[in-house]
Amino acid sequence: MKRIIMICTMLLFCLTISTVAQKNTASAGISIAKARRQCTSSAKASRYMKKVTFKAWDIKNGKKITRTRSIYVHRAIASRVKKAFALIYNGKEKFPIHTVGGFNWRGSTKSLHSLGLAVDINSNENYLIEGKRVLAGSLWKPGKNPYSIPKNGDVIKAMKRVGLKQCIWGKRRDYMHFSVKGY
Repeated sequence: MKRIIMICTMLLFCLTISTVAQKNTASAGISIAKARRQCTSSAKASRYMKKVTFKAWDIKNGKKITRTRSIYVHRAIASRVKKAFALIYNGKEKFPIHTVGGFNWRGSTKSLHSLGLAVDINSNENYLIEGKRVLAGSLWKPGKNPYSIPKNGDVIKAMKRVGLKQCIWGKRRDYMHFSVKGY
């Protein structure tokens, strides 16, 4: 009986910890379905976008320097995106960012970029591939190219902390792309 009580207590403890962890990396605060209802056209979507300006590292003449970058994202995730970029900027890696993309109307609400619920970082150095076929960008070489996002590096950790997931699923790998649901 004592053993059963101990096991139940441990399970309850693990469930509680899991719930707290999920709240800390909660979703973006808006459902994709709601954003799709709001953003049925480029003009309508634009009304829900907010400009996020942040400091980022970059490389000039072989040295890391600070630059200011801006992107537009859905207002529901703007504070989270700002926090993620602050975490990246203040991280140990001093990860350099020279291109960043957010809201980009693509003719329909299928793309999370059309809803402002996705962020791309250094799109050329963090390609989208399916199997061995490159669909966007030209390379991904963490450790060799400073703009390539390393696995489990500051960028991945920061985005995960604010509830954005890198889009790695099946044979498709979108190393540049972080979004609300990871697609």
